[in-house]
Amino acid sequence: MRKLPGIVAVALGLAGVLLCATAVGIGWWAALKTIAVVDRVAARVDRGFAEVDEQLARIESRLDAIRTDLNGVRAATEKIAAENPELPRVQAQIERLLDQLIPTFDRVDNFADSLRAGTAGVRTAADIVDYFNDDPETTARARTAADKIDGAADSLSGLRTRVEASKTAKAVQLTRELVTLAREAAAGSERLAEGLADARQAIAVFRRRTAAWRDDIVWWTYFAATVNTLIWLWGGLGQLCLIGWGRRRFTSQAARG
Repeated sequence: MRKLPGIVAVALGLAGVLLCATAVGIGWWAALKTIAVVDRVAARVDRGFAEVDEQLARIESRLDAIRTDLNGVRAATEKIAAENPELPRVQAQIERLLDQLIPTFDRVDNFADSLRAGTAGVRTAADIVDYFNDDPETTARARTAADKIDGAADSLSGLRTRVEASKTAKAVQLTRELVTLAREAAAGSERLAEGLADARQAIAVFRRRTAAWRDDIVWWTYFAATVNTLIWLWGGLGQLCLIGWGRRRFTSQAARG
């Protein structure tokens, strides 16, 4: 009967050691599971940002070609404006310029319509960042860039219609209208280029923040798992001491018996 305390102590100690080992194992399993989930989420978010950036890059590539055409049109209209529009030679140049303007402005109109999808992607990216960050200043630049792109797109819309409406005007008035349209289109394309550049920079910031967010969560997860391990190791050490005490007690009672 005197051996019972020692046996109970050893049994409780063994159970405690198993419990501590299980808790440590569960802690690390949960940590690795959490990190795997975070990695998947971060990868999907980053992939979404990358797709938005690729879309903006394609828009920028198309914009470069359109800006070249618009700058050429602006130079041609300003050159014509410096001459007498009543001269047959100048009128012929105006006719050729109109033939060039209509397909160019058609491209601009179509391009302006496609920009809405780009700004929608930028705003969606900003919404995602806002979900993980309560500071609205973080996404202010992206939203401002999206607004700038929308404003520039609006200014570029309807240029073909305005050209068609100006065809019946007198030569002097037509020349002035063409100069105005060409300047407005060139200025709108400049604002659009600035908006696209700002949007792509904002997306780059979002991607860096996503990587930092992932790294922070992984660090804190490892930290929590390590702390959990140390706590349970400390408890397990106490259980080993209990086992040792129980064995000594059992041995001493056995020797006396």
